[in-house]
Amino acid sequence: MGIEVQNNKIIIRRELSELDKFVLDVVNLVGRYARYVIVSGYVMILLGRSRGTEDVDFIIEELPREKFLKMCEEAERHGFEFLNPEDCGGLYEMLRGKLGIRLARKGEIIPNAEIKFPKDEFHREALENRLLAELNGRAIYISPIELQIAYKLYLGTDRDFEDAFFLYELFKEKINRRALDEYARRLGVKIKF
Repeated sequence: MGIEVQNNKIIIRRELSELDKFVLDVVNLVGRYARYVIVSGYVMILLGRSRGTEDVDFIIEELPREKFLKMCEEAERHGFEFLNPEDCGGLYEMLRGKLGIRLARKGEIIPNAEIKFPKDEFHREALENRLLAELNGRAIYISPIELQIAYKLYLGTDRDFEDAFFLYELFKEKINRRALDEYARRLGVKIKF
C-alpha cells in the first residue's frame, strides 16, 4: 500500500478490499445527489490501519425531499436497500429528525453505510472542510485529519485513542497544529502527543 500527501489531497494505492468496493459504490450513488464526507472508523481503514468496522459513517448535506427521494429510488434500482423499515419518505423524515439511516447491498446487513444529515457544528465543519482522498484514482471525501484526531480523543475509548494516535503518527509532518489544538479546545480534550 502506498500513501502520498500532495497539497490538500491524499493519494492511496492498494488492492481494493470488499469494504473499499462497497464504499466506492455508495460514494458513486450518494455523491451524485449530495455533498458528503466520511467520518470515523472507515477513515482509519482507508489510511491503512488494520481494524474492522461494520458500518461506514456518511454525513451528507441536507437535501430537499424530492432530491432525497430520487436518491433513495436510485439506490433501490442499483442493488441497495435501506435496513430501516420505512419507505423513502419515512427515511427522509428520519434524516430530518437527526437520525441515521442504514444502506446496504440487497440481502446483506454488513457492511452498511450509516447516513446522516449534519447534527452539530463539527459535522458541518467536516462537510465544509472535507479532505479529498483518491483511492486508486477514485475520489472519496473524508473528515479533516485534525478534526478526526480531536473527535476520536473526545469519544474516549481505547480504540478511539489508538485511532487518534495512528492518524497523528501518519500525518504529524503535515498536521496543522493550530487547527488541531483549536478542535481539541472546543471539544474539551487534551492532545497528549
